[in-house]
Amino acid sequence: MSLVCQKWSKEFGSPSVWKNFRFYLTESQLLTDTCPVMKSVRKYSNMLQHVEIYYNAVTLNRQLIYTWCKYFIEFSQILASNSQLMSVEFGDFFDCFGVIDTPKYNDMCRAIDEFLESQRHLKRAEFHNCSFEFNEGVELLRKLSEHSLTHLVLRGFVVSDSLDREEYAIFLEHSLKLADFPSLSTFETDYSLIFENMVANLSNDIQAIQSCQTRVLSKLILYYCDDTEIEDFRGLMSTDWRLMIKLYPDLQVELINIKDYGRRRVMEFFIVSNMPISRLKYRIWGIEIAVLFDHLLACKTNDHLVTLQLECEEPIQHFFSTFIPFLQACKELKCLELSVIYPTSGIDLLLKSWLENPLESLEKVIIDVWSIDDEAEYQSLIKLTTGYTFILKLRGLNIRVDLHFKDSYTETIVIV
Repeated sequence: MSLVCQKWSKEFGSPSVWKNFRFYLTESQLLTDTCPVMKSVRKYSNMLQHVEIYYNAVTLNRQLIYTWCKYFIEFSQILASNSQLMSVEFGDFFDCFGVIDTPKYNDMCRAIDEFLESQRHLKRAEFHNCSFEFNEGVELLRKLSEHSLTHLVLRGFVVSDSLDREEYAIFLEHSLKLADFPSLSTFETDYSLIFENMVANLSNDIQAIQSCQTRVLSKLILYYCDDTEIEDFRGLMSTDWRLMIKLYPDLQVELINIKDYGRRRVMEFFIVSNMPISRLKYRIWGIEIAVLFDHLLACKTNDHLVTLQLECEEPIQHFFSTFIPFLQACKELKCLELSVIYPTSGIDLLLKSWLENPLESLEKVIIDVWSIDDEAEYQSLIKLTTGYTFILKLRGLNIRVDLHFKDSYTETIVIV
């Protein structure tokens, strides 16, 4: 860019060009004696405000992986010396940590720690698939608590939550609380030992309760990871969430990727009374879906629900009689995404119910019907759903029905 002409060369050094920067080295850049990215970083680092740092696992060459670590440490040191960032994002370090030795891992953690300590204006920090060792992760989080963060993401933050009793006791004594992040408005995280104790320990913070008017957390996005063994956790109780609401009156909770394969414990573990769940993404297999609706109503989840994304293996006719009353009880529901498998008897009853008794708050509906293998019924469904969706659209409902026909080789989709 800078070699095109004098005007472009001048603009190449303007702050607007360097405001956002992504540290993402390719294998060809790692093979050069002098990485051109590092040359630019040394020259323009004082202009950086929003930085993404991702490990790009394009090589199995152990030497090149260590070269990447060298450049990363140098980059972190440059940022610590010359930059005051507004946001930083780390990603995919897991692929690197699985190769390097312990001394190099410690060097990288130290570089991140020193970088975080140097920053004074950091408002947003994100960690995706980094998998730090537990102790290093806790220490980095402690460094983050020294900043006035408004947005924090911890996805795949630590490699494992498993601790022995002595380690767990020490962790409980020194663990952080959500109240240690008073400026945080959005917190996105996996369900983990760190998260659980950040919430559970609020009950011991009388000072935070007394100054709850200063707390601004309004969105908690909580993910369930496949490798999470809920038996290893205490679980957050209704009393914990009652205190959360007291501390954060505007809080909305989004529960994402809850996968229930017939263990009712999953349902009762994640969804309890006093949780202000505004979005629920739930996959249920091997258990009657009516049990889920009963549990949601018992916990009064319907009072807050704005978005419901539901995937199940039952045909609609099996849960139609409980589904419609549940939807009618959701007075704030705006978006419904429903994924079911063939056979689809009952879809007409669902669409017809919205014609006869429309949900006032509902604005958008997406229904996916999978694995239809009967050609005659497939054509019949197209005609049936087309008629209903046409009328519902005229009445103002943004509705789409996706019919997936599966033959021996492919799966065809028709959007109605």
